[in-house]
Amino acid sequence: MNSRKFVLGIETSCDETSIAVLKPPRTILSNIISSSLKKHEPFGGVVPEIACRHHLENIHIVLEQALKKANISIKDIGLIAVTHKPGLIGALLVGVSFAKSLSLSLKIPLIGVNHLEAHLEVNRVEFPNFKPPFLGLIVSGGHTTLVKVLKEGAYNVLGGTTDDAVGEAFDKTAKLMGLGYPGGPIIDKLAEKGNPDAVSFGYARMPGTFNFSYSGLKTAVLNYLRKKKISDEERKDVAASFQKSAIEILVSKTFLAAKANNLKKIAVGGGVSANRYLRKRFYEEAVKNNVKVFFPKIEFTIDNGAMVAMSGFRKWKLRKKSNLKLQALPSCGW
Repeated sequence: MNSRKFVLGIETSCDETSIAVLKPPRTILSNIISSSLKKHEPFGGVVPEIACRHHLENIHIVLEQALKKANISIKDIGLIAVTHKPGLIGALLVGVSFAKSLSLSLKIPLIGVNHLEAHLEVNRVEFPNFKPPFLGLIVSGGHTTLVKVLKEGAYNVLGGTTDDAVGEAFDKTAKLMGLGYPGGPIIDKLAEKGNPDAVSFGYARMPGTFNFSYSGLKTAVLNYLRKKKISDEERKDVAASFQKSAIEILVSKTFLAAKANNLKKIAVGGGVSANRYLRKRFYEEAVKNNVKVFFPKIEFTIDNGAMVAMSGFRKWKLRKKSNLKLQALPSCGW
């Protein structure tokens, strides 16, 4: 990174335009997020064209705010890290193109970052001794994935969703219940006042694998709602019962995978990792199984530049780097 001290992290994989400044090894000087969430609410989900336009219109502004809050100049940046996979291809292209331009004009190195790895790497901000081996669980709107990490930078996928991700299931269930978008925070809040055992919703267990399936759970809620018109009080119970089913399968599979692979540390990341019931259940099971669980701060659960900067710096330490041929890739490809 030559004499320049700071890492710039750029994240544009979906609906958040975010840029952060990292003072290595783990001090986040700024983490600015401009979300297009409100623009997607009328549609009940992310509209790619709207997200891309938001990135284009705001990325320069977000950069200025990130540098200002960090109290540094762009000339103080020594390394640029950018999410280049996975995500919406148009959204990724905005961030990757912007990062390449900065890298070329400033004559500083560029590193492409896997968005999913970054969701786990951000745990290093709060936990300086966080390192492999560990089991990683990524839970977000588009991904539900279990990975085994035995050494730095080496990810082995153990299982993932075969249809809806858990975040999608929350969003779609909230829509079925007329609760609005995004569904995760709404159901989390509503479920706190309901009875999680009021309704028994079935869900796919997929025995013998570490895979997940949420389409059946979503359909179970739909069929229940079709049978009767629910009151406001019953809506709380449905939310709590759905949430319990959605989270318990995550808990079960994750701790089974940890035991099967003899791993005593579990790292969780992604937007759904902010869910209070999920955190509560993981901490309870961690005590029972003598396993340590790492969760990022709530501010780092959504897509953000800080996680990209942390992941990019770790890659730099492993002597990895990209060049101006770096491509935006919609799929993961670990």
